Amino acid sequence: MKREKTSTSFGVGGQSGAARRRAFGIDTVVSRARRQALEELYRFWEGSAAPDIPDSEDEARRRLRAWMSDSGLIEARVRGLGRRLGAVLEELMGSPRYRKTFAELAGTRSLSYLSEYDLEACLSALERFGFVLEGDDESFDRQGDRVIGVPVEMAEALRTRRSERMNGVFGVLTLRGHLEQVYSSPEKSARMTPQRLRGLYKMYAQESASAARIERLPDGVRGLVEKAILEFGGFLPRQLFERMRTSLPHWNGRRWRMILEQSLIGTVRELDLSPYGIRLQDECLLVFNEVSLAWLRRVAVPGDPDRPHEELSLGIDLISNISRFLNYIEENGVRFTVRGEIFKTTEKKILHHLIPNPGRELSREEVLRFVFRFCKRSGLIDRTGKRTFRVSADGKAWGNRPLAGKQKALLEYMREESPVDGERFHQVRIRAIFMRLLKRLEPGTWYDLMYLPFLARNNYLSTLDDLGVAEHFEERTKSGRFNPLEDPQRMAWNLAQWIRQRLYLLGVVDLGYDAENRPVAMRLSLSAARLLGIDRIGPVRPRRVGSLVVTPDFQVVLFPTGDDVELIHDLDRFCHREKVDSVFHFKIEKAAVLRALREGMELEDIHAVLDQHSRTPVPQNVTFSIRDWALRAGVMRLSEDLVLVCEEPEVLKAFLQDPGARRYIARRLDERSVQLEGKATPKRLRALLRELGYLVELGGPIG
Repeated sequence: MKREKTSTSFGVGGQSGAARRRAFGIDTVVSRARRQALEELYRFWEGSAAPDIPDSEDEARRRLRAWMSDSGLIEARVRGLGRRLGAVLEELMGSPRYRKTFAELAGTRSLSYLSEYDLEACLSALERFGFVLEGDDESFDRQGDRVIGVPVEMAEALRTRRSERMNGVFGVLTLRGHLEQVYSSPEKSARMTPQRLRGLYKMYAQESASAARIERLPDGVRGLVEKAILEFGGFLPRQLFERMRTSLPHWNGRRWRMILEQSLIGTVRELDLSPYGIRLQDECLLVFNEVSLAWLRRVAVPGDPDRPHEELSLGIDLISNISRFLNYIEENGVRFTVRGEIFKTTEKKILHHLIPNPGRELSREEVLRFVFRFCKRSGLIDRTGKRTFRVSADGKAWGNRPLAGKQKALLEYMREESPVDGERFHQVRIRAIFMRLLKRLEPGTWYDLMYLPFLARNNYLSTLDDLGVAEHFEERTKSGRFNPLEDPQRMAWNLAQWIRQRLYLLGVVDLGYDAENRPVAMRLSLSAARLLGIDRIGPVRPRRVGSLVVTPDFQVVLFPTGDDVELIHDLDRFCHREKVDSVFHFKIEKAAVLRALREGMELEDIHAVLDQHSRTPVPQNVTFSIRDWALRAGVMRLSEDLVLVCEEPEVLKAFLQDPGARRYIARRLDERSVQLEGKATPKRLRALLRELGYLVELGGPIG
């Protein structure tokens, strides 16, 4: 039976046409409610059975407007509506502009189980709760049709809330996610195809377009956005804002959100990252990741006038120190405590054997402790039954590994290492993102120290849902015993600390300091660029003039060329590094040469390093001394036909009497040579004899 338009069951029958044509908004719902309806509306949105309703109707209406604009509260109240009321509301939410005529609602298949009386009752209840209102809409064909709709602000807030939950953190932090939310409503999605949306995103995500939108912001907001990007990576919680210095008098999230979203620069939202194991429950000003990246690119690559006041590089010092540490363990009986640590007195002795320059980020003792942990974790040293450490087979092979292999092993260990501060789960994943971003840098170019940490942090936060981070922390969060260690800002700072104390230590990056000795910039080193497979550095040009000068008193002076890590690595193996200034000073010493020979460096390799890089012929006394030290130490040569030649009689005598070596001896040929036997190849036989402690090299007799 058709309902008469004069019926009062839905509240607005009999009103004038002007009254029915009021805007479909929250203000209309709140302002039209009289005292009795206002009290019922207040009780519903306040949430308690007997709320303390203000005496002033103006105050009650003010509170209602705030509650009915809160997306979280709207969602909570919708969940309590029940199945029938919820079904009617959802049907309106899925309609263009969130409106339908009564006839369209009654003819909807999803509501066909409701009689006309039931539908009227549902609409009446929804009106009392402020979820729908009725009026005329000139867009409908027939004037006078009953048009029922959801207040536009409420519908948009609820749709945005649901879209954010569906898209997760990605929908809040990225321009792409924001555009997908904006055009996810039924009305807008019909006009915006996926292809057009991708084109729109590409246009607004361009670096020049993003920077131009920031420059067009009102002065106060522009300064805040620039500060939020440069100091906080585009992630500014209200708590940080209240502690920072700014020309703005107070937090004005509603105004900023309107400006930032209209400009497609960012948003202001309540954000709760505690389910992801991150300490943040606050309203935040968020600059979209793409926009932050565009602005950081403008300012994160200093020009020549902004070069750091002081530039420091550690090169391959860490790798050389590991070799020196292993050599000390090999030559000395190093005991350990009950907790498995090296005694303090022994640490002080080891420090005298390490390269004395640890940089500004770590003390010498901290570098030694890192070397010790790495050697233990990587199996380079083992414990013995006498509570001492010994160098393992892998440790003995460490010195002869190529430089790139050593760098990769150390880099992998550093990536997985537990941070001193912060959550390991987050930091390990942020480090992986950082290493991918590091490959995009231009080697040798200085960048702001926080440039990549902010980008890596933002990238990680936008993928929290894809990585299943909430599921990882779910059990610990439910137990109530878990307390997140890091907020978003601390995550970026902890990553920067890892860069300063680990990547710098390995020589992957160089650090730049300002006049007050604060680290402010970083650059990717050339050796790290090759390690990461970056091909933008170009081919290595052969040097026309050597970079070494070798003097008769065994001094070696290296004149740096900017790409000397391989040469320094080789020199550190058989020389003692004395000092580093504008040039490197080394000294060839017998102990260092013997150490290199034990590590697997051959005598010919030592001569080749000096001959190929020296500007002048190597003095004869230096060449002769190195050869003599090697022969006296017992260097032997193994030919292809398994003839072993030894120039030192005492060493050969000990070899012939050694039970371990006796099974490989066929017969003695003369006072200097021995015929070996076995099915092993010369290379394999050399490895077996080296395991017994003999310095065996492949080739003919030493000339």
